[in-house]
Amino acid sequence: MNQGAEIRVPMHKIPNVALGKVQQRHVVRIFFPRLYSASSLGVGVSQADLALIYDRCLRPTMVEVIPESTDQWPTSYATAYTQFRNRFGTLAFGSIDIPWYSLQEVAQTLLTKLGDEKPAFKDAYFVHELRGTKNATVHNGSDERERQLAFEDMFEHVDVRNLVAQDWQVDVALAIGVPGHVVTWRESCHQELLSHLMPNAPIPRIERLMKNKGNFHLDRALQVKEFAGFRANTANVAGSGGISYVQAYCTSKNVTYQLNPGVFRRRQAKELLQKETEEKIVRDLDVMSEVFFECAGEQEGVAGRDGCARLEIRVTLDKVMDSLSALPEDLIGRSVVAIDRRLWW
Repeated sequence: MNQGAEIRVPMHKIPNVALGKVQQRHVVRIFFPRLYSASSLGVGVSQADLALIYDRCLRPTMVEVIPESTDQWPTSYATAYTQFRNRFGTLAFGSIDIPWYSLQEVAQTLLTKLGDEKPAFKDAYFVHELRGTKNATVHNGSDERERQLAFEDMFEHVDVRNLVAQDWQVDVALAIGVPGHVVTWRESCHQELLSHLMPNAPIPRIERLMKNKGNFHLDRALQVKEFAGFRANTANVAGSGGISYVQAYCTSKNVTYQLNPGVFRRRQAKELLQKETEEKIVRDLDVMSEVFFECAGEQEGVAGRDGCARLEIRVTLDKVMDSLSALPEDLIGRSVVAIDRRLWW
């Protein structure tokens, strides 16, 4: 390779490390392009480099720019690692607030120290990662003005003019609900739904997609064959119109979804044969029953919980305003079924 030749690398393959957070969903990362190696299997930064970054760059930057915070920063990376490691061997981090008016000076000073400390740290840059923004905007999809306002709200902190729209993907969703009911999808209409979303894709190609277990997955509900959503990777489907992913599901699954294993976790059969776990399962079943009882609206003072049939597609940024604004009413009538909330739960 000639010196100075341009290398194009997906961002997620460039070594980086989380540096800080803004509120709950916004993570500030620092990327080190000179640490990238095509032969490397990972994108992490080595422990030696992390220690160097903290001991010789990050902590000195904070002491210099915000001297009043000196007493809050561990004296070394090794000390910080010991302090934030719990008895289970995992890391539980604390946080130190940085005044907003010091951020620019902190960033400039840190980048300078990084470049001076090690040549491989030169050309480092910051990336703002926003995650967990699902349902960030809710609007009437058939109203063009509402779609535009929702788009502007979603990208309030992003200069869209400086983005390559074809390189960005956005999930667009449509929810179908009936008050007092749980609405779910019919398996018999999956092909018709996909054909509507991808009108230029030949029917035989969609049929092959639905038979491909690697790219198409059924999500059944209530162990009833006709009630099922699906997940489909459509990026390689000819005529997909730029849609790379489609998901149809019922939001009732949110009732049992847990970020960490809890009452609704998957159980092992052997747990029924062990007295200590068998008793725990019985108690958990009581808790689950109470949850479903409340969702059905049978608990006094509790309104109950409906469920919507939700359809999501992933498209490039340049197509987001013209995608999934609505579905034909006759297609909706064939594709979903509304079940009384009390009967469902």
